[in-house]
Amino acid sequence: MNTNPQPVSNPTWYGDIRNMFNQTDIDHMKAQGLDLTSYDEVKNSAGGIYGQVAAGNMPPGTPWTQDQVNTFLNWMTNGYPKGSASSSKTSDSAMMARVSSVSKATRIRKDINDLNETELSNLKTAFTAIMAKDTNDPNSYFVQAGYHWLPTGNLFCQHHVPGYNPWHRAYLVGFENALRSVPGCENVTLPYWDITTPFPDVLKIAPFDQYTLPKDIGQGFNAGYVTQRYDYPTIQQNLLAYSVTEDINRALTKTDWEDFNGYFAGAAYNTIIAAHDSGHVSIGSTMANQSVAAFDPVFWFFHANWDRLFWLWQTQMKATNLNGLLSTINKQTDQQSYQIFTNPVLETLNPFTSNPPNLNTITIIDSENSLDIDYQPPKTPTVLNMLPKTQRTTLASEKFFVHTNRVNVRVQGLNRLKIPGSFKVHLLKDGKVIASRGFFQPAEVEKCENCVQNAVVHFDFELPLEEVSNGQLGVWVEPIDKSFVGDHFPHKLMGNPTVDVHFLLSNE
Repeated sequence: MNTNPQPVSNPTWYGDIRNMFNQTDIDHMKAQGLDLTSYDEVKNSAGGIYGQVAAGNMPPGTPWTQDQVNTFLNWMTNGYPKGSASSSKTSDSAMMARVSSVSKATRIRKDINDLNETELSNLKTAFTAIMAKDTNDPNSYFVQAGYHWLPTGNLFCQHHVPGYNPWHRAYLVGFENALRSVPGCENVTLPYWDITTPFPDVLKIAPFDQYTLPKDIGQGFNAGYVTQRYDYPTIQQNLLAYSVTEDINRALTKTDWEDFNGYFAGAAYNTIIAAHDSGHVSIGSTMANQSVAAFDPVFWFFHANWDRLFWLWQTQMKATNLNGLLSTINKQTDQQSYQIFTNPVLETLNPFTSNPPNLNTITIIDSENSLDIDYQPPKTPTVLNMLPKTQRTTLASEKFFVHTNRVNVRVQGLNRLKIPGSFKVHLLKDGKVIASRGFFQPAEVEKCENCVQNAVVHFDFELPLEEVSNGQLGVWVEPIDKSFVGDHFPHKLMGNPTVDVHFLLSNE
């Protein structure tokens, strides 16, 4: 039980209240049907909780001090604010200090641009060696890349679902272990490419520039196929056009799991998953095709960065253990996310649970202590302003603010199953594109179980009001593969998606 020397005048869920319950409290009340890691359950039961702690009845044997009781009452009186887990500003610099001084991890993943000569030489040796391994060797580049889609046929990878970050974290561990299987490379770690910076020069040369398929894998990708990228100025232009940096910044200012990830549980599609998707379609025809994306060597440095951002968000939200992570999930509206961390049947991350590296959704949570992995931030850390949680609707029983300077334009009800592969959605004003988003999916989308179960998708464009005012708006869906219907996919084949525009609301 955390103790406070005096009552907190303006306590918040993330900053104070969730920390007042220890593991004994959580286990005791869970048996009584109350989940103390859930904001909504604690909020909805706050009156009863207050009555018990104020009377000294709870927790049994170690009742709260009067200061703690008053802190909880202040939280109730102030309207149960969620707040944030840290001060009003946070940055990579906090992680830098921790990594350099007290991190317990021995695998420190660095920015690809920060490797010394020895580290880079060993990384090249490891990549070259696994690329040369027999295609049946489990540590071969061919096998490792194939887990993402082709040629396994098992459709392991998870996208646009709550398992997205856990699955890819386990995937990276397996790949890094494959690199470490090369003699002399036992200490190699997988660097990351900070996608908010220019494409690294080192990734433009062998063995990181391309990969040639040694055998047929299906869907027309035959032996001899060489991975393809756009020219590097085009990649940078695409990343800018798709607002990838803006989406990353927005994600890192979110306090709730759903909002950080975006897309599922009704969350806006303009944070991490959106940035990931747009990043894929920005880089080239190989990276834009979910079926073969992992064969382009940039995939691994690209995804190490998404894992770094996930870990950074966990760290700043104090969500590096199970209870901390669960406290960020809206259990009432996002049962699927809650269940993948609490239902043993749903904790599996195939094929990495029953096979090396033998990880599941629980064991990937604490990257530093469970996986022995940490990240060294880039030399120029990003400083973020923690923003209030915004939403399109709110309960009428709660007070709220209306942010009239920005609006959210949502394209919704778009059925993606008829679109052959990844695509782009453009928002136009008076015939000119003013905002764009990419969506990452396989070419044979109807064979993807996750895709079929989440066929209807939405896209969010959060823009200053003046950018959408006083003009005629429109929506254009552009498939990456234009060989079927050209560059404009018919709206009627996507279920005639609709558009709505909302001011953004917040309760804090």
